[in-house]
Amino acid sequence: MNKKIKKMFLLCLILTIIFILCPSKIFARTIDNNIEAIDDNLYPGFKTLIQALQANHPNWTFKVEYTDLLWEEVINGEHQGHSASTSPTNLSPADNSKYSGLWICEICGTQRYDSGNWYCASKEALEYMIDPRNSLNETDLFQFMQLSGFEDFNTETVKNTLNTIKPSWIDDECVDAIIEAANTYHVDPYYILAKLLEEQSATSPLFTGSGYDGNYQGYYNLFNVGATANTKEGVILNGLAYAASQGWTTKRLSILGGVSVLANGYITEEQDTLYYQKYDVIGDSKYQHQYQQNILGAQNAGTYLKKSCSNDGNYSFIIPLYKNMPESACPRPNVSQSHSQNTASGLMGDINGDNDVNVLDVVMLINYLNGENGVDLDSSRLELAKVSGNSDVTVLDVVMLINYLNGEAVLPQAQILTGTVNNSTKLRLSPDGTEFKSVSSGTSIEILKRAVEAINGVYWDLVVASNGSYGYISRNYYQ
Repeated sequence: MNKKIKKMFLLCLILTIIFILCPSKIFARTIDNNIEAIDDNLYPGFKTLIQALQANHPNWTFKVEYTDLLWEEVINGEHQGHSASTSPTNLSPADNSKYSGLWICEICGTQRYDSGNWYCASKEALEYMIDPRNSLNETDLFQFMQLSGFEDFNTETVKNTLNTIKPSWIDDECVDAIIEAANTYHVDPYYILAKLLEEQSATSPLFTGSGYDGNYQGYYNLFNVGATANTKEGVILNGLAYAASQGWTTKRLSILGGVSVLANGYITEEQDTLYYQKYDVIGDSKYQHQYQQNILGAQNAGTYLKKSCSNDGNYSFIIPLYKNMPESACPRPNVSQSHSQNTASGLMGDINGDNDVNVLDVVMLINYLNGENGVDLDSSRLELAKVSGNSDVTVLDVVMLINYLNGEAVLPQAQILTGTVNNSTKLRLSPDGTEFKSVSSGTSIEILKRAVEAINGVYWDLVVASNGSYGYISRNYYQ
């Protein structure tokens, strides 16, 4: 075997080992501008929505990115941070009737985060906001606009436009610094303004330089870099501390430094749209390298960005596609409903595991009580069948379910099931799917949903760990 063959053999061996050891990190991403080629069966609804936008704006460029990610795994990857000691990946506004009900996390409830004005966002909220089909319209499209490659612009034209669309509290120093940063980092200046408006207000200590409680006077952090905590005071102080560490003693320095973070930490890392900066679905560290927690952040900044754009401009948009998405766009969470009946072990009366209480559960319970062949219930399903409050499953439970379906009874809450990890492992983003968050031996968990069917002989239960991680774990790894 000559040296060239040996090298080729060694390279193939290394690649094979990497593929075996790191299968969850290999995704076949591709970008394509052939909208007509989108398979409606695999990605329902996208082609029609994009083509309607193309017809209205023939000079705009539309591209789709085939992410090779499962929709379920994307949502579960974003649904993290459910503990008092961690901050959720995604937050929705608290004390706001437009974002109440099913917008509020089914695990964290009304626990307050960040400045105290935020709740953890629910899975329904994530599904609605992350589903691109809900934003393929004239109002919300600009969160998908490509941000890089902005070069050779007319400074005077841009300055006039910025002065036209900006609020009065954005002063000349900010406008000049935005143009300087756009030239330096080849980033759209209107995106810079949109990001600044999304992050700041006229009275914020991070914008005014007034400091907080006598500390950090004369420091600015216009993009809230490093400004995270679970209290309003903590958010401000951490943001000002970061500004002090960077020497941001003027708004100009803060804008130049903040845009450097955006350009070098996000845009050059392929997070080249507002959507991708909010939802990290394309980087190596998926779901973890995100600019903000506000679930409305990309949409809001896109609205600001749109104000600077004209119908005859040349813009490029990148729309992500995910595998196994629902047939239709995910609905807006209902503010009149709540998660009050969905508890950590499931829904009382949901005997067949379809996340609903209906006549099928009654039939299954009757067949179980009659000893029909093939009808068996594991311990968790038996607990959910005890709707009458007795220690055993009896005909009284059948009667209770029928009365409930007729609107003549209310079902009790299920008890929370807990466990302890007995062997260190990683939670999966789907049953037997991609490995994600590590949980060590001895970690306590709450069981959100027990599997009713095994995959290759393994039952994968949906859990939330005491460290806030959310995902699926093999039943063999906890007790």
